[in-house]
Amino acid sequence: MEKYTIHHADYEKDATKYISSKGAFLINENGSSIFDAGLGAGSQILGHCHDDVIHSLKEQAERGILFLKNNPQIHLLAEQLSCVLPHELKNFVFCNSGSEATQRAIRYARAATSKNKIASFHGGWHGMNEWTLQDDGGRFGGQDIRLPSGIPLSILEHSILLPYNDQLAFDILSQNKNQLAAICIEPIQGSNPRGDIISFLKKIEAFCKDNGILVIYDEIITGFRLGIGGACTKWKLNPDIVTYGKILGGGLPVGLVAFTDEVSQLTFKNKEKRILSGGTFSANPLMATTACAVINCLKHRDYSLIDNLASTLREQTNKKLTELGIPCRLSGEASINRLYFTDIPIQNRAHRDQVELDTTIQQRFRENMMKLNVLWPTNGIIFTGFCHNKEMITEFGSKIVSALQITLE
Repeated sequence: MEKYTIHHADYEKDATKYISSKGAFLINENGSSIFDAGLGAGSQILGHCHDDVIHSLKEQAERGILFLKNNPQIHLLAEQLSCVLPHELKNFVFCNSGSEATQRAIRYARAATSKNKIASFHGGWHGMNEWTLQDDGGRFGGQDIRLPSGIPLSILEHSILLPYNDQLAFDILSQNKNQLAAICIEPIQGSNPRGDIISFLKKIEAFCKDNGILVIYDEIITGFRLGIGGACTKWKLNPDIVTYGKILGGGLPVGLVAFTDEVSQLTFKNKEKRILSGGTFSANPLMATTACAVINCLKHRDYSLIDNLASTLREQTNKKLTELGIPCRLSGEASINRLYFTDIPIQNRAHRDQVELDTTIQQRFRENMMKLNVLWPTNGIIFTGFCHNKEMITEFGSKIVSALQITLE
Protein backbone atom coordinates (compact mmCIF):
# COMPACT_ATOMS: atom_id res chain seq x y z
CA MET A 1 0.00 0.00 0.00
CA GLU A 2 1.34 3.43 -0.96
CA LYS A 3 2.12 5.88 1.83
CA TYR A 4 0.36 9.22 1.96
CA THR A 5 -0.45 12.04 4.36
CA ILE A 6 -3.67 14.06 4.54
CA HIS A 7 -2.82 17.43 6.00
CA HIS A 8 -6.11 18.15 7.75
CA ALA A 9 -6.52 18.07 11.53
CA ASP A 10 -7.92 14.74 12.79
CA TYR A 11 -7.69 13.14 9.33
CA GLU A 12 -4.88 10.79 10.31
CA LYS A 13 -5.28 7.31 8.85
CA ASP A 14 -5.85 5.72 12.26
CA ALA A 15 -8.20 8.46 13.53
CA THR A 16 -11.93 7.82 13.94
CA LYS A 17 -13.77 7.79 10.63
CA TYR A 18 -17.44 8.66 10.11
CA ILE A 19 -19.48 6.80 7.52
CA SER A 20 -22.98 8.30 7.68
CA SER A 21 -25.14 10.91 9.37
CA LYS A 22 -28.77 11.60 10.18
CA GLY A 23 -30.45 14.34 12.16
CA ALA A 24 -28.28 15.41 15.10
CA PHE A 25 -25.92 12.43 14.86
CA LEU A 26 -22.88 11.17 12.99
CA ILE A 27 -22.29 7.42 12.73
CA ASN A 28 -18.70 6.25 13.03
CA GLU A 29 -17.11 3.16 11.51
CA ASN A 30 -17.83 1.20 14.70
CA GLY A 31 -21.55 1.90 14.36
CA SER A 32 -21.71 4.32 17.30
CA SER A 33 -24.02 7.34 17.12
CA ILE A 34 -22.15 10.52 18.01
CA PHE A 35 -24.03 13.72 18.87
CA ASP A 36 -22.73 16.47 16.57
CA ALA A 37 -22.68 19.52 18.83
CA GLY A 38 -21.56 21.78 15.98
CA LEU A 39 -24.07 20.53 13.39
CA GLY A 40 -21.54 20.62 10.58
CA ALA A 41 -20.09 23.99 11.64
CA GLY A 42 -23.65 25.30 11.78
CA SER A 43 -24.52 24.32 8.23
CA GLN A 44 -26.96 21.54 9.15
CA ILE A 45 -29.71 23.62 10.74
CA LEU A 46 -32.32 21.15 9.46
CA GLY A 47 -30.24 18.21 10.64
CA HIS A 48 -27.91 15.95 8.70
CA CYS A 49 -29.41 14.34 5.58
CA HIS A 50 -32.80 16.03 5.82
CA ASP A 51 -35.26 14.06 3.68
CA ASP A 52 -36.41 16.98 1.51
CA VAL A 53 -32.85 18.11 0.84
CA ILE A 54 -31.65 14.61 -0.07
CA HIS A 55 -34.67 14.02 -2.32
CA SER A 56 -34.01 17.24 -4.26
CA LEU A 57 -30.30 16.49 -4.51
CA LYS A 58 -30.90 12.99 -5.90
CA GLU A 59 -33.44 14.19 -8.47
CA GLN A 60 -31.12 16.89 -9.79
CA ALA A 61 -28.07 14.62 -9.80
CA GLU A 62 -29.88 12.35 -12.24
CA ARG A 63 -30.62 15.30 -14.55
CA GLY A 64 -27.18 16.86 -14.36
CA ILE A 65 -24.59 18.04 -11.84
CA LEU A 66 -22.54 20.61 -13.72
CA PHE A 67 -23.35 22.45 -16.96
CA LEU A 68 -20.98 25.41 -16.64
CA LYS A 69 -23.79 27.36 -18.28
CA ASN A 70 -26.96 29.22 -17.44
CA ASN A 71 -29.61 26.96 -15.94
CA PRO A 72 -33.19 27.32 -14.66
CA GLN A 73 -32.29 26.08 -11.19
CA ILE A 74 -30.03 29.04 -10.43
CA HIS A 75 -32.78 31.46 -11.46
CA LEU A 76 -35.26 29.70 -9.20
CA LEU A 77 -32.75 30.13 -6.38
CA ALA A 78 -32.23 33.82 -7.17
CA GLU A 79 -36.00 34.35 -7.05
CA GLN A 80 -36.18 32.59 -3.69
CA LEU A 81 -33.32 34.67 -2.31
CA SER A 82 -34.96 37.88 -3.50
CA CYS A 83 -37.99 36.99 -1.40
CA VAL A 84 -36.25 36.08 1.85
CA LEU A 85 -33.13 38.29 2.04
CA PRO A 86 -33.18 42.05 2.79
CA HIS A 87 -35.05 43.81 -0.01
CA GLU A 88 -32.09 46.02 -0.99
CA LEU A 89 -29.98 42.96 -1.84
CA LYS A 90 -31.06 41.98 -5.35
CA ASN A 91 -27.67 41.39 -6.96
CA PHE A 92 -26.08 37.96 -6.55
CA VAL A 93 -22.78 36.27 -7.31
CA PHE A 94 -22.58 32.57 -6.52
CA CYS A 95 -19.41 30.72 -5.57
CA ASN A 96 -18.34 27.67 -3.62
CA SER A 97 -17.35 28.57 -0.05
CA GLY A 98 -17.56 31.25 2.59
CA SER A 99 -13.90 32.05 2.06
CA GLU A 100 -14.51 32.61 -1.63
CA ALA A 101 -17.57 34.75 -0.93
CA THR A 102 -15.70 37.10 1.40
CA GLN A 103 -12.77 37.21 -1.01
CA ARG A 104 -15.09 38.36 -3.80
CA ALA A 105 -16.91 40.80 -1.52
CA ILE A 106 -13.63 42.53 -0.70
CA ARG A 107 -12.68 42.65 -4.37
CA TYR A 108 -16.01 44.26 -5.28
CA ALA A 109 -15.66 46.80 -2.47
CA ARG A 110 -12.21 47.78 -3.68
CA ALA A 111 -13.46 48.08 -7.25
CA ALA A 112 -16.46 50.16 -6.18
CA THR A 113 -14.47 52.63 -4.09
CA SER A 114 -11.11 52.60 -5.90
CA LYS A 115 -9.49 52.16 -2.48
CA ASN A 116 -7.55 49.16 -1.19
CA LYS A 117 -7.53 49.08 2.60
CA ILE A 118 -9.89 46.71 4.44
CA ALA A 119 -10.75 46.75 8.15
CA SER A 120 -11.82 43.65 10.06
CA PHE A 121 -12.04 42.77 13.74
CA HIS A 122 -10.00 40.73 16.16
CA GLY A 123 -11.83 37.52 16.98
CA GLY A 124 -13.58 37.42 13.63
CA TRP A 125 -13.28 34.70 11.06
CA HIS A 126 -13.70 35.32 7.34
CA GLY A 127 -12.24 32.09 6.04
CA MET A 128 -8.78 31.49 4.65
CA ASN A 129 -8.32 34.92 3.12
CA GLU A 130 -4.91 36.49 3.64
CA TRP A 131 -6.26 39.92 4.54
CA THR A 132 -8.05 38.59 7.62
CA LEU A 133 -5.55 36.09 9.01
CA GLN A 134 -3.76 38.56 11.25
CA ASP A 135 -3.28 37.31 14.78
CA ASP A 136 -2.07 38.40 18.19
CA GLY A 137 -1.18 34.86 19.20
CA GLY A 138 -4.54 33.74 20.52
CA ARG A 139 -5.87 31.98 17.45
CA PHE A 140 -2.82 30.14 16.20
CA GLY A 141 -0.96 29.61 19.49
CA GLY A 142 1.93 31.42 21.08
CA GLN A 143 2.08 34.97 22.32
CA ASP A 144 3.48 36.91 19.40
CA ILE A 145 2.17 39.18 16.70
CA ARG A 146 2.62 37.68 13.27
CA LEU A 147 0.88 36.15 10.30
CA PRO A 148 0.57 32.41 9.66
CA SER A 149 3.42 31.00 7.62
CA GLY A 150 3.02 31.52 3.90
CA ILE A 151 1.31 34.91 4.07
CA PRO A 152 3.52 37.85 3.04
CA LEU A 153 3.94 40.80 5.39
CA SER A 154 2.91 43.05 2.52
CA ILE A 155 -0.70 42.05 3.19
CA LEU A 156 -0.57 44.30 6.27
CA GLU A 157 -0.25 47.35 4.02
CA HIS A 158 -3.86 46.97 2.95
CA SER A 159 -5.56 45.61 6.06
CA ILE A 160 -6.35 46.80 9.58
CA LEU A 161 -7.25 44.62 12.55
CA LEU A 162 -9.58 46.42 14.96
CA PRO A 163 -10.51 45.72 18.59
CA TYR A 164 -14.01 44.24 18.70
CA ASN A 165 -16.77 45.70 20.86
CA ASP A 166 -14.38 48.48 21.83
CA GLN A 167 -14.68 52.22 21.20
CA LEU A 168 -10.95 52.33 20.48
CA ALA A 169 -11.84 50.87 17.08
CA PHE A 170 -13.27 54.21 15.99
CA ASP A 171 -10.08 56.07 16.83
CA ILE A 172 -8.15 53.69 14.57
CA LEU A 173 -10.79 53.96 11.86
CA SER A 174 -10.65 57.75 11.94
CA GLN A 175 -6.91 57.63 11.30
CA ASN A 176 -7.44 55.45 8.21
CA LYS A 177 -10.81 56.60 6.88
CA ASN A 178 -9.51 58.06 3.63
CA GLN A 179 -7.83 54.79 2.61
CA LEU A 180 -10.60 52.39 3.62
CA ALA A 181 -12.67 50.62 0.98
CA ALA A 182 -14.76 48.61 3.43
CA ILE A 183 -15.24 47.37 6.95
CA CYS A 184 -15.98 43.64 7.12
CA ILE A 185 -17.63 42.31 10.26
CA GLU A 186 -19.71 39.36 11.40
CA PRO A 187 -22.96 40.43 13.07
CA ILE A 188 -22.22 37.70 15.62
CA GLN A 189 -18.69 36.42 16.11
CA GLY A 190 -18.39 32.70 16.68
CA SER A 191 -15.55 33.39 19.08
CA ASN A 192 -17.74 35.69 21.15
CA PRO A 193 -21.46 35.20 20.37
CA ARG A 194 -23.53 38.00 21.89
CA GLY A 195 -26.71 39.92 21.20
CA ASP A 196 -25.71 43.18 22.88
CA ILE A 197 -23.64 44.20 19.86
CA ILE A 198 -26.31 45.93 17.76
CA SER A 199 -25.45 49.47 18.87
CA PHE A 200 -21.79 48.82 17.98
CA LEU A 201 -22.82 47.62 14.52
CA LYS A 202 -25.05 50.66 14.02
CA LYS A 203 -22.18 52.95 14.98
CA ILE A 204 -19.98 51.25 12.39
CA GLU A 205 -22.68 51.79 9.77
CA ALA A 206 -22.91 55.49 10.63
CA PHE A 207 -19.13 55.90 10.45
CA CYS A 208 -19.04 54.21 7.05
CA LYS A 209 -21.88 56.31 5.67
CA ASP A 210 -20.18 59.53 6.80
CA ASN A 211 -16.86 58.55 5.22
CA GLY A 212 -17.74 56.82 1.97
CA ILE A 213 -16.78 53.35 3.23
CA LEU A 214 -18.74 50.21 2.36
CA VAL A 215 -20.20 47.93 5.03
CA ILE A 216 -19.71 44.21 4.44
CA TYR A 217 -21.58 41.89 6.79
CA ASP A 218 -20.20 38.38 6.85
CA GLU A 219 -23.32 36.30 7.47
CA ILE A 220 -21.74 32.95 6.69
CA ILE A 221 -22.79 31.79 10.18
CA THR A 222 -25.80 34.02 10.92
CA GLY A 223 -27.39 33.89 7.47
CA PHE A 224 -30.57 31.76 7.47
CA ARG A 225 -29.97 31.16 11.21
CA LEU A 226 -31.13 34.37 12.91
CA GLY A 227 -34.36 33.95 11.02
CA ILE A 228 -34.44 33.16 7.33
CA GLY A 229 -33.31 36.71 6.49
CA GLY A 230 -30.34 36.51 8.85
CA ALA A 231 -29.04 39.19 11.18
CA CYS A 232 -29.50 42.00 8.65
CA THR A 233 -33.25 41.43 8.61
CA LYS A 234 -33.66 40.61 12.30
CA TRP A 235 -31.62 43.57 13.52
CA LYS A 236 -32.57 45.99 10.71
CA LEU A 237 -28.98 46.45 9.60
CA ASN A 238 -28.01 48.43 6.49
CA PRO A 239 -25.34 46.62 4.48
CA ASP A 240 -23.79 47.38 1.14
CA ILE A 241 -22.57 43.81 0.65
CA VAL A 242 -23.42 40.60 2.52
CA THR A 243 -21.83 37.17 2.27
CA TYR A 244 -23.65 33.90 2.90
CA GLY A 245 -22.75 30.21 2.90
CA LYS A 246 -23.04 27.19 5.20
CA ILE A 247 -26.80 26.69 5.72
CA LEU A 248 -27.73 27.70 2.18
CA GLY A 249 -25.97 24.69 0.66
CA GLY A 250 -27.68 22.09 2.82
CA GLY A 251 -24.31 20.35 3.13
CA LEU A 252 -22.97 21.12 -0.34
CA PRO A 253 -20.20 23.69 -0.87
CA VAL A 254 -21.70 27.14 -1.41
CA GLY A 255 -20.91 30.81 -1.19
CA LEU A 256 -23.04 33.81 -2.03
CA VAL A 257 -22.28 37.51 -2.36
CA ALA A 258 -25.38 39.71 -2.27
CA PHE A 259 -25.16 43.46 -2.80
CA THR A 260 -27.11 46.62 -3.47
CA ASP A 261 -27.91 48.25 -6.81
CA GLU A 262 -25.50 51.05 -5.91
CA VAL A 263 -22.61 48.61 -5.60
CA SER A 264 -23.71 46.97 -8.84
CA GLN A 265 -23.66 50.34 -10.65
CA LEU A 266 -20.15 51.02 -9.38
CA THR A 267 -18.83 47.61 -10.42
CA PHE A 268 -20.54 45.23 -12.83
CA LYS A 269 -22.54 47.93 -14.61
CA ASN A 270 -19.63 50.34 -14.82
CA LYS A 271 -18.14 49.86 -18.29
CA GLU A 272 -14.82 51.27 -17.11
CA LYS A 273 -14.42 48.47 -14.55
CA ARG A 274 -13.45 44.87 -15.28
CA ILE A 275 -15.06 42.65 -12.65
CA LEU A 276 -14.58 38.89 -12.52
CA SER A 277 -17.28 36.51 -11.29
CA GLY A 278 -16.60 33.13 -12.90
CA GLY A 279 -15.72 29.75 -11.48
CA THR A 280 -15.99 26.18 -12.71
CA PHE A 281 -18.50 25.11 -10.07
CA SER A 282 -20.15 28.47 -9.39
CA ALA A 283 -23.94 28.63 -9.87
CA ASN A 284 -24.16 24.92 -10.61
CA PRO A 285 -27.65 23.36 -10.73
CA LEU A 286 -27.00 20.76 -8.03
CA MET A 287 -26.19 23.41 -5.43
CA ALA A 288 -29.06 25.61 -6.64
CA THR A 289 -31.64 22.84 -6.39
CA THR A 290 -30.45 21.84 -2.93
CA ALA A 291 -30.43 25.47 -1.76
CA CYS A 292 -34.01 25.92 -2.96
CA ALA A 293 -35.02 22.87 -0.94
CA VAL A 294 -33.33 24.34 2.15
CA ILE A 295 -35.11 27.68 1.73
CA ASN A 296 -38.47 25.98 1.16
CA CYS A 297 -38.02 24.05 4.40
CA LEU A 298 -36.89 27.07 6.41
CA LYS A 299 -39.70 29.33 5.19
CA HIS A 300 -42.16 27.24 7.18
CA ARG A 301 -40.09 26.88 10.34
CA ASP A 302 -40.58 28.69 13.62
CA TYR A 303 -37.12 29.96 14.55
CA SER A 304 -38.19 30.63 18.11
CA LEU A 305 -38.08 26.86 18.65
CA ILE A 306 -34.33 26.56 18.11
CA ASP A 307 -33.65 29.88 19.83
CA ASN A 308 -35.55 28.69 22.90
CA LEU A 309 -33.69 25.38 22.90
CA ALA A 310 -30.39 27.25 22.90
CA SER A 311 -31.60 29.53 25.68
CA THR A 312 -32.74 26.52 27.71
CA LEU A 313 -29.34 24.90 27.22
CA ARG A 314 -27.60 28.03 28.52
CA GLU A 315 -29.90 28.48 31.50
CA GLN A 316 -29.96 24.86 32.67
CA THR A 317 -26.26 24.28 32.17
CA ASN A 318 -25.13 27.54 33.77
CA LYS A 319 -27.40 26.96 36.76
CA LYS A 320 -25.77 23.59 37.40
CA LEU A 321 -22.24 24.94 36.79
CA THR A 322 -22.86 27.73 39.30
CA GLU A 323 -24.19 25.29 41.90
CA LEU A 324 -21.11 23.08 41.48
CA GLY A 325 -18.68 25.99 41.56
CA ILE A 326 -17.31 25.16 38.10
CA PRO A 327 -15.74 28.32 36.57
CA CYS A 328 -17.21 27.89 33.08
CA ARG A 329 -20.29 29.37 31.42
CA LEU A 330 -22.32 28.92 28.27
CA SER A 331 -23.01 32.14 26.42
CA GLY A 332 -24.66 32.94 23.15
CA GLU A 333 -27.38 34.55 21.09
CA ALA A 334 -30.32 32.98 19.28
CA SER A 335 -29.33 29.40 18.33
CA ILE A 336 -25.57 30.04 18.58
CA ASN A 337 -23.73 29.11 21.78
CA ARG A 338 -20.18 28.90 23.07
CA LEU A 339 -18.72 27.47 26.26
CA TYR A 340 -16.39 29.95 27.93
CA PHE A 341 -13.78 28.33 30.13
CA THR A 342 -14.22 31.12 32.65
CA ASP A 343 -17.08 32.56 34.68
CA ILE A 344 -15.92 36.13 34.07
CA PRO A 345 -18.17 38.12 31.68
CA ILE A 346 -16.39 38.46 28.32
CA GLN A 347 -15.98 41.70 26.36
CA ASN A 348 -14.36 40.26 23.24
CA ARG A 349 -12.01 37.55 21.97
CA ALA A 350 -8.90 39.33 23.24
CA HIS A 351 -10.40 39.43 26.73
CA ARG A 352 -11.46 35.80 26.46
CA ASP A 353 -7.91 34.72 25.64
CA GLN A 354 -6.66 36.45 28.78
CA VAL A 355 -9.06 34.90 31.28
CA GLU A 356 -9.93 31.40 30.03
CA LEU A 357 -8.48 28.21 31.46
CA ASP A 358 -5.43 26.81 29.69
CA THR A 359 -5.99 25.33 26.23
CA THR A 360 -4.71 21.94 27.42
CA ILE A 361 -7.66 21.84 29.84
CA GLN A 362 -10.02 22.73 27.00
CA GLN A 363 -8.60 19.90 24.91
CA ARG A 364 -9.13 17.44 27.78
CA PHE A 365 -12.73 18.61 27.98
CA ARG A 366 -13.25 17.87 24.27
CA GLU A 367 -11.73 14.41 24.77
CA ASN A 368 -14.03 13.76 27.72
CA MET A 369 -17.04 14.85 25.68
CA MET A 370 -16.08 12.34 23.00
CA LYS A 371 -16.03 9.62 25.66
CA LEU A 372 -19.67 10.60 26.26
CA ASN A 373 -20.38 10.24 22.52
CA VAL A 374 -20.46 13.98 21.86
CA LEU A 375 -18.37 15.51 19.09
CA TRP A 376 -17.35 18.96 20.32
CA PRO A 377 -16.36 21.23 17.41
CA THR A 378 -12.74 22.33 17.28
CA ASN A 379 -13.83 25.96 16.82
CA GLY A 380 -15.96 25.72 19.97
CA ILE A 381 -19.19 27.01 18.39
CA ILE A 382 -22.23 24.88 19.17
CA PHE A 383 -25.62 25.21 17.52
CA THR A 384 -29.20 24.12 18.01
CA GLY A 385 -31.20 23.03 14.99
CA PHE A 386 -34.61 21.81 13.90
CA CYS A 387 -33.41 18.23 14.40
CA HIS A 388 -33.22 18.79 18.16
CA ASN A 389 -35.82 18.44 20.87
CA LYS A 390 -35.88 19.39 24.53
CA GLU A 391 -34.86 15.92 25.72
CA MET A 392 -31.76 15.93 23.49
CA ILE A 393 -30.73 19.37 24.68
CA THR A 394 -31.24 18.49 28.35
CA GLU A 395 -29.08 15.37 27.95
CA PHE A 396 -26.48 17.39 26.05
CA GLY A 397 -26.31 19.96 28.85
CA SER A 398 -25.89 17.23 31.45
CA LYS A 399 -22.98 15.78 29.48
CA ILE A 400 -21.30 19.20 29.33
CA VAL A 401 -21.47 19.43 33.11
CA SER A 402 -20.24 15.85 33.58
CA ALA A 403 -17.31 16.33 31.21
CA LEU A 404 -16.29 19.54 32.97
CA GLN A 405 -16.44 17.81 36.35
CA ILE A 406 -14.18 15.02 35.10
CA THR A 407 -11.83 17.48 33.41
CA LEU A 408 -11.40 19.73 36.44
CA GLU A 409 -11.30 17.15 39.23
